[in-house]
Order: sequence, then structure tokens, then C-alpha cells
Amino acid sequence: MNLLIPLYGLLLLLAACVFTYVMRPLWRRTSAGREGDADAIALSVLRERRRELELALADLPTDSPERRAALAEFAAQTEQDRPRPLNAPTATKRPASGPDAQAARRNPWLAAFVAATLILPPAVLYWISGTPEAVDPIVRSEREPASLEELVATLRERLKRSPEQVEGWQLLGRSEMALGRVQEAQAAFERALALAPGDAQTRVDLADAIAQGQGSVLTGRPIQLIREALTSDPKLPKALALAGAYEISQGNPAGAIAHWRALLAVLPADSPQAAQISGYLANIEAGRTPLAAAPSAAPQPTPGQPVSSLRGRVELDPALSSRLDPGATLFVVARSLDDQGRPSGPPLAVIRTKAADLPLSFELDDRQAMSPMARLSSLPPGARVAVIARVSKSADASVKPGDLQGRSGTVAPGSTGVLVRIDTVAE
Repeated sequence: MNLLIPLYGLLLLLAACVFTYVMRPLWRRTSAGREGDADAIALSVLRERRRELELALADLPTDSPERRAALAEFAAQTEQDRPRPLNAPTATKRPASGPDAQAARRNPWLAAFVAATLILPPAVLYWISGTPEAVDPIVRSEREPASLEELVATLRERLKRSPEQVEGWQLLGRSEMALGRVQEAQAAFERALALAPGDAQTRVDLADAIAQGQGSVLTGRPIQLIREALTSDPKLPKALALAGAYEISQGNPAGAIAHWRALLAVLPADSPQAAQISGYLANIEAGRTPLAAAPSAAPQPTPGQPVSSLRGRVELDPALSSRLDPGATLFVVARSLDDQGRPSGPPLAVIRTKAADLPLSFELDDRQAMSPMARLSSLPPGARVAVIARVSKSADASVKPGDLQGRSGTVAPGSTGVLVRIDTVAE
């Protein structure tokens, strides 16, 4: 059912109630009402005069001239000021004059002014900036994409109509990166940079996309864009992270230290990213060259150093086989764990496929990283991780009721034979 019709009806009902409440006193104050008020006042005055006369006559003799004069004066005043009889014909009424008559003529105009003030400004404002159609389920579905892929499709349609929106191209590029489509992300960032040549963040995002498209190598145009971004904004976190990773790939740990110490100064002290950067610096100072913390180079294991990847298998509990939709989306995610064994920080690597691929053998490494500052290879020594698998009908990155999910035990980066059993239903 279209919710616009009951919404409009409710608004009209509320407006009618408010209008009636405000306008009723103005319409009721007619000249007849004011005449009734005047008669009541005149009667009250006559009664007060009578009480005063009775007090004055109490001390006068019955046949005194003063008594007769006071009574005659009271009779004359009573005849002049007495209220009009209820059955007196209205045609003999004197024309109204004075302030009351002016108020009687003014009230309709005042009522009209108040009515216009109540109705016109809100109506005009609502016509210009209101969005009553927001309650329409169709409109809501268009404005609230159910998944990242739907968001990308919506963005593309919007950018076809308004291709000058820099923020739209930036968001499109980041969304494509999250989906692993680096070529599409690169094209979106190129459009954004053409519209905003001075935007440092766009330069870094473009460098990241180009690097991932050429095998996670920052050499060439990517590092040039990163350096240009740092010239514009020396405290840009992503640029500092990528610049440090590039120096590591070039065998220049001193250069990496300079960039990563600058990065550590701008990150929140208690953030997961700050902990990672501190781990990199500790490795360098201990004489251990860390693997790249960004797409600067594909991780190349060195002698005695474990490969920062996770290999294993995802299986579905047979008890949930009847609830599996083969067309649903399967996420396999590597997450770091805190001291209590709970997932902490952003995902380190993500595989996105179809539930029909179950059972699935997987390998998670830096190639599936979602962020240059959150990678398996960037974890400090002694870090522990877990692999989480989830089947989502909505294809949404966040957990929804009804999703099928499971988790491995606690493992270290470089582990093999990791088993993830999907055996629970999210509530």
C-alpha cells in the first residue's frame, strides 16, 4: 500500500485541528457577543449604584427634599443606562461606534492574517524542501541499497545524470575497491582527480588502485602520486602508510621509519592501526624488516619468516543444509583477535563468492586485503587471528538475522589446515 495517502490525510487532519483551535476565538468574538458583554457590565454597574443609593438614603428622612432628588437622579440614570430587553427588536438598535465597533470590523481581517500566517509559509517551505515521498517503500528501497553492489549500481546511475560530483566518483572508487574490482576503481578515481586535481586523498586512492592492478607494486606512477599527495598534505595517513611500505620494498628502512613515525603521530593512540604501525617500527628497530604494510609489493617470504597467509577449508554443517540458498553470498574473512579472543579491528582479508561453492578451500593473504593499513602481513609478532565464514542472502557486509555463520579456532598468521564449520544461525 502506498503510504503517501494516509500520510497526507494525517497531515491534513492535524492542520485542521490546529487551524480550528487558533481561529475559533477570533470568529466567535462578534459584535453580538460584545453587546452581551456590555449588557452584563451595565447591569452590574446599576446594581452597584443601587447599593450606594441605599446606603446614602438610610440617614435621610423619608420626606426630605434630598431623598427625593437622589431617587429622581437614580431613576434618570437607570432609564439611560439600563440593558436592552432580550425581546427588543434589533432594528431599533443604535449603530455600533467606538473601539468595540472597530474591533468588530477588525477581527475578520485579523483572522484572515493569522490563517495566512499559519498556512502559507509552512506550505511554501515544504513545497521547496520537503520530501513526503520518503515514506514510500519504493523510494526508500532506492535510497537504501541492500548491498555494496547495489550501492555501486545506484552510484553509477546517479553519476550518469550528474557526472560533475567529485564525492560520487570518490565513493564509487572506494566501493569498487572494496569489491576487488581495481580497474573500475582506478577509472573512478581518475574521474575524481580530473574534477579535483588538488585533492590529496584522491591521489592516494588512485595510487592504491593502480598498485593493486599491477601486482601490488608501488613503483612508477603510484609512488609519484603518493609523493604529490604528501606535498599537499604531509599528515595524510594513507599516504604516509603507503610511502613507508614503498621504502621497505626499496630496502630503505630508515625512510620507512620516518614515514611511519609521522603516521603514528596522527593516528589515535588506542587504534588498531597505531598498534600495527608500532609493530612495524619494533620490527625494524629489532633488525627485522617487516613485510609491506600496503600494496607496495607482493609479500615475498624471507628465510626463517613465516608466510603471512591462511589456508584451510570452509564446510557447512549438514544440519543447516536445508537452509542454504546456493545463490546467497559467502564471505570468508580473516580477523585479528583481542586479548579476550574477540574479533577486533577491520577485516584483514576477505573472499567473496557464492554459497554454491561450499565446501570451499581458501587461501587468505594480502591480495584480499580491504585496507592498506589492515593486512595479514602487517600484524605484529605474536598476533592471533580467526577465520569467519558467513552465508548472507542480502549480500550485505554486516550480519543480518538468518545468516548462516561459523568460525575457526584461534590461529597464527601463516597457518594451514584451518577448518571453519558453518554451524550457527545469526539472530
